[in-house]
Amino acid sequence: MKKINGFMSVTVAIVLLLLSGFKCSAAEIDAINVTDGYVRASIPGTAISSAYMTLANNSENKVTLVGVSSKISPRIELHQHSMDDGMMRMRQIVQIDINANSSIVLKPHGLHLMIFDLTEQLTPETKVDITLHFSNDQQLTIQLPVKALK
Repeated sequence: MKKINGFMSVTVAIVLLLLSGFKCSAAEIDAINVTDGYVRASIPGTAISSAYMTLANNSENKVTLVGVSSKISPRIELHQHSMDDGMMRMRQIVQIDINANSSIVLKPHGLHLMIFDLTEQLTPETKVDITLHFSNDQQLTIQLPVKALK
């Protein structure tokens, strides 16, 4: 009986430690605010789009965006525009770091989300659910409006 009680005490302690670690991670994600977000309407006959937003990290720790998913596409990539020998180039990047108490703007001709192989046409005045995946295995699902191309 004493062995079982000792085992139970250790098990409870481990579970409490794990849970407290998850609370910290969840708190970091709770500290992420998404503003000014939207998805571009798709052009008829195409299966690509892009998404933009401001990600503010109000926590005391760096947060790293490592992926994005949605029912509207099997493939959404983190992308960055850059100038190379006078040519605008777009390339996939592995992650976007958001430093503590700072923000990152995803915008046209800069960092953005590239959406490939759309499962449906995206039309203005509709909304899209997108899930942001962070390096600490946390996820944040947001809803973005679809806006017409300007």
